[in-house]
Amino acid sequence: MKEFKRIRKIKILMYHRVLPEKPAKNTRWHYVTVTEFRRQLELIDKLGFTPITFADYQLSIEGKLTLPAKPIMITFDDGYVDTLEHAVPVLLEYHMRAVVFVMGNRSLKSAIWDQTGDSDYCPLMTDEQIRTVQQLGFEIGAHSLNHFELTRLTDFDTLVEVSNSKLAIERMLNTRIQTFSYPYGSVDERVKKVVADAGFRFACGVYSGSSHFSQSSMDFRRIAVNQHTSRLKFLMTLLLPYQHLEWMYNQVKSGVNPTLQTYPVSESKSYAQNGASSRKQYDIQKLFNPNTL
Repeated sequence: MKEFKRIRKIKILMYHRVLPEKPAKNTRWHYVTVTEFRRQLELIDKLGFTPITFADYQLSIEGKLTLPAKPIMITFDDGYVDTLEHAVPVLLEYHMRAVVFVMGNRSLKSAIWDQTGDSDYCPLMTDEQIRTVQQLGFEIGAHSLNHFELTRLTDFDTLVEVSNSKLAIERMLNTRIQTFSYPYGSVDERVKKVVADAGFRFACGVYSGSSHFSQSSMDFRRIAVNQHTSRLKFLMTLLLPYQHLEWMYNQVKSGVNPTLQTYPVSESKSYAQNGASSRKQYDIQKLFNPNTL
């Protein structure tokens, strides 16, 4: 029972790009600079956290591995070249590992979903670079074939995006993979079932999952870390039940009472029947908004 409670407290951090310096212009990228990334890892280290992978977690479930006292997960979406060039060296410097989710469509050379023109080209890792990351001890997971929003696809197209990404990456690595990350955090019950039926053991969303780590193996909640993450916010992420704060905020934002009572969402409608006016609702959103920290 103690082990179960401890497992439920694991936090998962979600990164995208790690860049040498801040871009000269505003972009659609989610990133941190190398300097800030190193400071974040230093803080993780000083506070006694030990990064683990989903493979480690699976071994702990099977009773084959004892997890460290303060486990944490570090994940990267998309499989950018700068993950290998900038993030991996810093992680190795601190003797840390991470989970890297890559695209199944191996003909994709850049993250076209992040690009607005030739000036913001976002190169993705080649097969050989991904194999290098794996050989360095990092876990590789799938991020679909083409980075489409899965909840908007037909059943057949969703199946193709999920199943074929697993097959393509397993063929490239010559090993089985067990972890999936939903592009854009786009997930519903239908998509979860497709991912589970495809043979994945674990899947990561962003804000959709429970604040408890092990509540659903098909929708692990993650905490986004990017250029808007202040040092105070990152510290709170590590020391406080930050994922629960985010969960409460998103419940309020989406029109769901954190006490699990529900009511329809309408910006113009008063919520007087629930004991709160629309003005009060706005104040609550400000109170719980983790993005303002």
